[in-house]
Amino acid sequence: MKYDVHVYATVRVMVPGIEAESQEEAIKTAQAQLDNDQTLYELFDHPENEVVTSYAEEITGYLVDETGDESYERTTFYDAKGVQQYVE
Repeated sequence: MKYDVHVYATVRVMVPGIEAESQEEAIKTAQAQLDNDQTLYELFDHPENEVVTSYAEEITGYLVDETGDESYERTTFYDAKGVQQYVE
């Protein structure tokens, strides 16, 4: 058998130079900038952006597709430890 394994890895996104009165306000400003200037999809497709990304050293889960299963009937989710998760 052949499988396509999707690794759900956490990515850290740094938005530099946020000016704010508090850390909470800085979070809101950074989120608004990501929502308005670029989606996270665009961020990962265009690495020349100012925002800095790096692997956050965390895997949250896996999705496994069987090659040839065009209807994804045997696609299976696993948690970070590789334990199968049942989705209803």
